[in-house]
Amino acid sequence: MTDPLSYVRAVHFAATMVAAGTVFFLVFIAGPAFAAASDIPSAAAERFRRRSSWLVWTSLAIAVPSAAAWLGLLASNIYGAPIDEVLRNGGVWTVATATRFGQVALARLGLAILLALAFAVPMSVAPRLRQRFVPPLLAAGLLVSPAWTGHAGAAPGLAGQFHLVADVLHLLAVGAWVGALPALAMLLAGARCREEPNRAGVTATAVHRFSSFGMVSVVALLASGTVNIWYEVGSIDNLTETAYGRLVLLKLGLFAAMIGIAAVNRFHLTPRLAAAGTVRRLCRNCLLETGLGFAAVLLVGFLGTMAPASHAHLHPVYGALPTDAAFVHIHTEAGMADVTIMPGHTGPARATIRLWNADFGPLDAQEVTLTLTAPSTGSKPTTRIAAQNSDGAWQVDRIELSQPGDWTVIVDARLGPAKRLVLDAPIAIEPAQ
Repeated sequence: MTDPLSYVRAVHFAATMVAAGTVFFLVFIAGPAFAAASDIPSAAAERFRRRSSWLVWTSLAIAVPSAAAWLGLLASNIYGAPIDEVLRNGGVWTVATATRFGQVALARLGLAILLALAFAVPMSVAPRLRQRFVPPLLAAGLLVSPAWTGHAGAAPGLAGQFHLVADVLHLLAVGAWVGALPALAMLLAGARCREEPNRAGVTATAVHRFSSFGMVSVVALLASGTVNIWYEVGSIDNLTETAYGRLVLLKLGLFAAMIGIAAVNRFHLTPRLAAAGTVRRLCRNCLLETGLGFAAVLLVGFLGTMAPASHAHLHPVYGALPTDAAFVHIHTEAGMADVTIMPGHTGPARATIRLWNADFGPLDAQEVTLTLTAPSTGSKPTTRIAAQNSDGAWQVDRIELSQPGDWTVIVDARLGPAKRLVLDAPIAIEPAQ
């Protein structure tokens, strides 16, 4: 668990979650609660909106650089080189523009900028646009778009679509519940401040509305989480016999603890809001839930860098490789490919590509392109369209390997009108014998 990519992923997910959750809380919880309280001055509502805006901006200020760090670390892993070298050679830009992950990352950057600008628009200019329509849509897009970079986003067929819907629902539910907890804690803390008198009505309305949102989110998390575990763990044995499964069990334990605290809040504390000390206890429990939620997000960061337990089986066997061939198996959540370059040394060569789905069955593609980049600084990538053989493999002939070293191979497979699978890995080319 020393891979920095795991921690960068966790920080990014946590920041994105809080940014989106704060928007949801402001629009669907706090906004209606302040509007329904006739005895609350408009200045109090505006003060909370301003504080919420700062929470959104701060979260986005963390989300954007952590996304850039994620992209840089991923490019470094793909090219097998330090980040500074990959930056100088344009490798990060190649990953950002030529891979599904990079393209989604650029789109999410645009969503983050638009969301920050939406909160910069004065309330008097476009109150309805700001409160009810644009920010929630931008926040939802920023929150759920990572689903298209995982296994579900690239898997073909009805099963892939079902998994994608589950991923989207899971992310939305996490944002609506866990991501909104810091904003709820901020509202509860404000209710205890002397500068915010007569807040009992607003607090009661907000807590009841959030409790209802939380129940819906828990149901959505249970349903979507069950689907994800089915796809990514595969069996009960994998939960206890694989590292991936054990982390999933730990995440489920954190989720159960959060549900327990939420149940105390809803069924014990919420009906007693008027009692002395109840708001303070609610605020404390809210912060405790937030801490447990962030711990679960940290586990998600680690899980995202590991192969799912359902993939922990033997690779397909289709004959022994020639002794002088270069070979790489690219295994990701989005799909897999075996790339063989024959011969695997400098000079003319031929590349053979075999595509696999999550169950190591053949993956149908409409078109496959192969991009190779030499290891030397400033090398320009060479892209060739592959031809499919009678046995289903894709082949590229007359490749010129100019130098030995770790080349970068990118397989870009078009699975359908709107689906692409892009896989990246280094492949070792030996000197000519």
